Amino acid sequence: MNNYKPLTVLFLSTGNAARSILAEALLRYKGAERFLARSAGQKSVSQVPSTTLDFLKEEGIPTDGLHSKRWSEFWIAGFLLPIDVIVTLSPEARDHCPKWPNDPVRVHWPVDDPLGAESSDVREWKYRKCFVTLESRIHRLVQSRNVDNPIQLMLQLRDIGMAV
Repeated sequence: MNNYKPLTVLFLSTGNAARSILAEALLRYKGAERFLARSAGQKSVSQVPSTTLDFLKEEGIPTDGLHSKRWSEFWIAGFLLPIDVIVTLSPEARDHCPKWPNDPVRVHWPVDDPLGAESSDVREWKYRKCFVTLESRIHRLVQSRNVDNPIQLMLQLRDIGMAV
């Protein structure tokens, strides 16, 4: 057990339908002792697509409690429940993310949107690619050492974001 409070990591994407949901589920599963994982979208969908939830279940990742959220919910709550790290996963999320309460560390980990595929074969391949990329990055995050200041954390997260 460590002496650090868990870092709250908010994964942001466009719709909170695939990429950010996969990232939230993976970090919950792999790093629950050191991290609180959350996700949201700029224009969230009404519910997480069954293809996303089914994919996670096939990978053995729990899906309990996963639902689509708008990032404005976290922004408003950010004054009381601070976010430590924001990870944007889409160009839209990076470009439109507002200034956040308490100025969390921000990094961009771009990944393709599986739901942007036109055929089911390509969609399956994009889910797999997105999952493997996020799993690699989240594994490195979970294995990373604790850091003492936001600049070290930002540098560490940027380095992790370069992993493919």
